[in-house]
Amino acid sequence: MHKKEYKAYDTLLLALKLSPVLIAFHVLLTLAQAIMPTAIMALATAYFIDTAITILHGEQLYGGIYLPLILLLTVLGLSTTLGSVSKLISAKIRLVLRLKLAPAVVKIHASLDFKHIENAESWELVNRVSRDPVESVMSGFGSFMSFIQLLVNVASVFILIATQVWWAAIIIMIFSVPMFWLSFRAGKKNYQAGRDAEKFNRRTEYLDEVLTGRDNIDERTLFGYGGDIKERWQKQYEAGRILRLKVYAKTYIVSKGSSLLIILASLLIALTLISPVTTGELSAGMFMGIMSAVFNISVFLGWGLSSSLDGIAKVAEYMKDLTVFLKLNETENALCEPNAEPLTFQSLEFRNVRFKYPSGEAIILDGFSFKLEAGLHYAFVGRNGAGKTTIMKLLTGLYSEYNGEILINGKELRTYPSGAIKAMFSVVYQDFAKYYIPMKDNIKVGDITGNDLDSRVQSIIQQAHLDELVEELKDGLDTCLGKIKENGQDISGGQWQRIAIARSLLSRAPIKILDEPTAALDPISESRVYEEFEQIMHGKTTIFISHRLGSTKLADKIFVIDAGKIIEQGSHDELITKAEQYFEMFEAQRSWYQ
Repeated sequence: MHKKEYKAYDTLLLALKLSPVLIAFHVLLTLAQAIMPTAIMALATAYFIDTAITILHGEQLYGGIYLPLILLLTVLGLSTTLGSVSKLISAKIRLVLRLKLAPAVVKIHASLDFKHIENAESWELVNRVSRDPVESVMSGFGSFMSFIQLLVNVASVFILIATQVWWAAIIIMIFSVPMFWLSFRAGKKNYQAGRDAEKFNRRTEYLDEVLTGRDNIDERTLFGYGGDIKERWQKQYEAGRILRLKVYAKTYIVSKGSSLLIILASLLIALTLISPVTTGELSAGMFMGIMSAVFNISVFLGWGLSSSLDGIAKVAEYMKDLTVFLKLNETENALCEPNAEPLTFQSLEFRNVRFKYPSGEAIILDGFSFKLEAGLHYAFVGRNGAGKTTIMKLLTGLYSEYNGEILINGKELRTYPSGAIKAMFSVVYQDFAKYYIPMKDNIKVGDITGNDLDSRVQSIIQQAHLDELVEELKDGLDTCLGKIKENGQDISGGQWQRIAIARSLLSRAPIKILDEPTAALDPISESRVYEEFEQIMHGKTTIFISHRLGSTKLADKIFVIDAGKIIEQGSHDELITKAEQYFEMFEAQRSWYQ
């Protein structure tokens, strides 16, 4: 998809580009559908009725009715058949778009700069655009086809009426023009109302998950907070619903009120056409055919026009969002795989790094400097909000808008290719991922470019003390974890955590980072996990990030962070001897680990 200013009509161009043959066929069917049920049907009806009247008057033989009847039934049959074929073509077009358009949007979504993910406003935009782009485009495409069909439909009837009673066509035109403007305005307001209600939708979705999700069932039962959450959900839902309802009610009254005026105009035309029929200027059959067509387009103008222009206005607003979405900054080579062979790590250094998040004003890191050497264990500790996790985000390339220098082997981090950075670090996050796939594949995710993974996974399972878990699983390593699949098997939070650590162990990245992955564990279990990890990673470079000090005794060097600066550094014993902030933190937590 190109970065440009997208308009509503680009839905047609986009669909035509992705599926030209099907779109061309669909347009032809739309034109046929537009003419068939109105102008042609009116002529066929007029022919049938006029023939029937001449037969009743004895002016024609009874056999003369067969041709008009066959023609009328054929038009009816074709009209029904064309509608079914058109739906089938639309389904095929939707399938093509799902195969081509949806992956393109997902690819862009996955490539966005991390700042857009953490910014609430841009994240709402991303959600609106990527929630179901295929349905949004197809809805716009369908609305345009309906609108084109309606225009051709009305034009054909106008021509038919004008050839018989020219002034009747002018009356319908006068009543029709306001409908176009009102319907388009209604569609635009409806989309804007949906956009304004997006924040309420996100809140209700979250609260709905809290009320019904499996992860919260224990606490829901224990604390009995379901009633309170339900009330909050109801308030958010009602706020969003009322916001949309006000706009829908207003536009409904205006547009449907206008459609009634068109129907009244049609009745007026019917009354005025009675005189030409009685004088013989207009045949009874043509009168019935014209009135049938007039009432048909009255319905189309009142309901079909409102619906199609509403859809066009909505897709116009969606395309505006798409334009902004496509202009969001993307990370170069964000989707590339890690390099097959990681760099040989020698040193990592922060030199006077200063950083604040793009959406904030507070300085998170201010003159931040330190140096790490290969083969040693390091720990970054500090109170919550001190900037520990920000270090990891900068190291792994999630943010590159910082002042100062971050050097790996003496070379600025931003000069390395994305694949090299991905291969350099392996991170176990506090909110580590749980993949509901076979356990073996859960671990293999840690090294997607590696070889001989099966034998290495077996070795990692022993190192991560997952042997007992494998024995408990009914299909061993081939058991799907979680409850999504029918044969899936759920495991404990601690076991999920060990699998996350196993992924890191399988990775050949030279620097292993543990970003508070044990925050949910009790201090004794946390200390044990760090000890096991330290034994496994002996002689390799590791970074422990934590506000708890269960890992610090294992570190060769500890950095104490406060207000975006390193205020202390040294070994555990050295920092205890200094008796400053680290000493105070350790003394406050001492009893946890004894």
